[in-house]
Amino acid sequence: MHSAAPIRVKVLAHIEACRPDTIFYAGTVGLSGAILTKPDAAADLLILAWLVPTLAWIASLYGGDYFDRELDALTKPHRPVPSGRIKAVTARNMMVFLIALSGLLAVLVNPLTVLLAIPAAVFGIAYASWLKGRGLWGNISRGLPTAMTVLYGSMTVQTLPDPALIPLALMFWIHDSGSNLLGALCDRDSDRRGGYFTYPVLYGDEATVRGLIQFFAGWVVLVLAWPVFFNDRVDLVTYYGLIACTIVLGWISLRSVIRAPRPIARAVGLRAHEIVVIERIILGTFLIAAAGRIELAVLVGVPSLALTMLARRLMRRRYEPRG
Repeated sequence: MHSAAPIRVKVLAHIEACRPDTIFYAGTVGLSGAILTKPDAAADLLILAWLVPTLAWIASLYGGDYFDRELDALTKPHRPVPSGRIKAVTARNMMVFLIALSGLLAVLVNPLTVLLAIPAAVFGIAYASWLKGRGLWGNISRGLPTAMTVLYGSMTVQTLPDPALIPLALMFWIHDSGSNLLGALCDRDSDRRGGYFTYPVLYGDEATVRGLIQFFAGWVVLVLAWPVFFNDRVDLVTYYGLIACTIVLGWISLRSVIRAPRPIARAVGLRAHEIVVIERIILGTFLIAAAGRIELAVLVGVPSLALTMLARRLMRRRYEPRG
């Protein structure tokens, strides 16, 4: 009885560290890259297009917990590492193990994916350990791995990435850079106390909101324009119908921040970010449906969306208290 409790605590701590409310997004992006390149790709390749980015995403979360342990001890002591439920060395080892595992699986599918895996890992670690506190560079570096995920998905089904996907990779890069900037706005006060010079800390709320507007406009323009040049890849009605949902959700999130009193309260930022977390699951899966694999989009997207919403409801108040 006495030994069961610590095991249960550790298991729940690792589940918490994996952020089940954000875990499903990266895999959907990789899967989209594969489907857009080869809609009838073999199931085992599609599984790897989903699995490898998911493992890499979890690795980045453990890395963030490891490198942010001192800041979290000051501002978020309830988190797994500063609370002692996960040792710092364990978080580091999980990061290394998952990076190695995802890299190995990627290379076994296509050795040339190492050209994407290495810079993605470097930028992921650099963000967690150094770039996060370097203004806009941190936000931009955090968005880059998602762009590479699109190209990785393509490379699971053919040797080199499909050039037609480069604009979409850029779109995801801009989108996730903006999402990360919104997260930095949520953490503005705690980052300031911890000595992290993020963009909101350096330049304030107004400049941050302007940046969010620019990121939003950038990815919306790209996602709307892409089928104009590559309309043979997708069903336009499905494409524009589903992308309209993501744009509306993104605008609702952005509008809540634009209209918020200054300084923007943490609770406002968290609510805005919660909408983005839901929006990007749709963003990650709509391309699968638009490419003609509606059944796969439903199979992946519906559980991902449901589990994301459930996990957010069960865990968010603990992991990101509104304070």
